Amino acid sequence: MRISIAPQLRFRHDGSDVPLDKLISLLAHVDTLGNLQAASHALNLSYRGAWGHVKEAETALGAPLLTMARGRGAVLTPLARRLLWGQKRLQARLGPLLETMASELQTELDDLLADDDNDQLRIFASHGLAVAALVDFAAKAELPLEVSYRGSIEAVSALAKQECEMASFHVPEGALAEPVLAQYAPLLKGKAYRVADVASRRLGLLVARGNPLHIQSIADLPRVGARFANRERGSGTRMIFDLLLQQARLDPETIHGTENIELTHAAVAAYIASGRADAGLAIEAAATQFGLDFLPILTERYCLIFPDGAAEHRYVRALLDILQSAPYKQAVHAIPGYADAHTGRVAALAEAFPSLG
Repeated sequence: MRISIAPQLRFRHDGSDVPLDKLISLLAHVDTLGNLQAASHALNLSYRGAWGHVKEAETALGAPLLTMARGRGAVLTPLARRLLWGQKRLQARLGPLLETMASELQTELDDLLADDDNDQLRIFASHGLAVAALVDFAAKAELPLEVSYRGSIEAVSALAKQECEMASFHVPEGALAEPVLAQYAPLLKGKAYRVADVASRRLGLLVARGNPLHIQSIADLPRVGARFANRERGSGTRMIFDLLLQQARLDPETIHGTENIELTHAAVAAYIASGRADAGLAIEAAATQFGLDFLPILTERYCLIFPDGAAEHRYVRALLDILQSAPYKQAVHAIPGYADAHTGRVAALAEAFPSLG
């Protein structure tokens, strides 16, 4: 038994609360396939049933969702596209939070239902595609994980307080590495840790396809009046953004929208793709996922950190075995902007990052 929680758009009409899942799925298939007949076939619906579903929704909403073309071709109206983007933003913004809640609830139920010892490996991690893939691999191996998605500072702080067995953090390569590491240093003093590399990934500016504002760097944001989608304080990406501003000698108040906070890379990308912002700092994979242009700035290491004494714990060892496996490395390699050259490498913290030793 596995618990899952998913966000859902609903529409209240004539006293009824109507879920929009089926409608949004149908609209998404029409957008991809170009006509209603192909979309209905892909969803195992009759054309007549699919058309009736669309017309019923149009009546309830009071506006058209599809513009029909010759040969049964169909184009989404602005309202239909806004519904699709609403669902994508909902999933991008709330998905990781709901995954965390589902994982915590799963642990509580397992504790109640288990007949024997049912300890868990608790991981606090910033959300990313490589760590999401790691969670999937662990589930297939029936490795009991309780995963809570948190900002990097909060995750490392929780590890120091022994609220979890492993935490994630990410560090840019190059000149910004030491300023970022300096923010983790106070949390890691006095204990011995090991670090496992999960992946390296490219971080940069996300902009609309075609880069209509001709943004080339962080310095261009105030010049062109770009609306920015920011990350929350305590996240690794926010730390990097603040340092990039210092490096460029920019006042955050000169950039419109730095108060617009999104909790994941995907949420930043969805916010830009829906037209509500012009730029944001996020990973390349998020740009690919939402059809945005990507302007690379730096490469960062995404790592898991755990106490030295936990290295031989059965669940920690099992997770490291997954990290070092060929199938997992192939999964990381397949993610846009990710590299697996050092995936699975384990070293003492002082060896991996001498300034933290």
